[in-house]
Amino acid sequence: MNLLRLLQLSDSAFPTGAYAFSDGLETLTAHGAVRSPADLRAFLAGQLTHGWGAQDVPACALAWRADAAALADLDALLDDLKLVPGPRGASVRVGANLRRAAAHLWPEVVAAVPVTRHHATTFGALAAALDVPRAETVTAFVSGWLLGRATSATRLMRVGGLDAQGCAAACEDAARACIHAALHATPDDLATFTPLLDLAASEQPMLDARLFQT
Repeated sequence: MNLLRLLQLSDSAFPTGAYAFSDGLETLTAHGAVRSPADLRAFLAGQLTHGWGAQDVPACALAWRADAAALADLDALLDDLKLVPGPRGASVRVGANLRRAAAHLWPEVVAAVPVTRHHATTFGALAAALDVPRAETVTAFVSGWLLGRATSATRLMRVGGLDAQGCAAACEDAARACIHAALHATPDDLATFTPLLDLAASEQPMLDARLFQT
């Protein structure tokens, strides 16, 4: 039962709207910074190591079975760390959609989950309430992001589905390291240094044509 719930919660078809966000990848492809499968692998690995993986993944791990006060602190910390309004708003929007969809499926469970706002904190809190183990929760959270960005790449650049999945598979070591670090993290460990991605996210609304919201 736990595995079924986890697979459903982390599936890309789960109606959270996460598919509408590229995490800066659209701007980077439009500017030619990410053109090839090798570039895509570098983008994914860099995000897991220095960006999303160093911020949202430990937040998800810390949110698992956290109390209401700790969840509020984590959400406030993510507000501070997400410097660009677009990605910050996207995280909150996806978090709200995730909770709404989960409440439709498991209303009695979700009703007892403390208030959360960001995607990472909501995912961790919901998975815990659904009796999904912590390590599996974090692994599914990383897998959903990694495969989601690989799928986004097939819409943005000249890379086929198999090549995109190959890029995701090539990031297995980075993903494992990200998960391991998150499971041993404290709130003080949440930090990112991705200035290129911050600039890309800021410039994304000004692109002449867009497939993604951020």
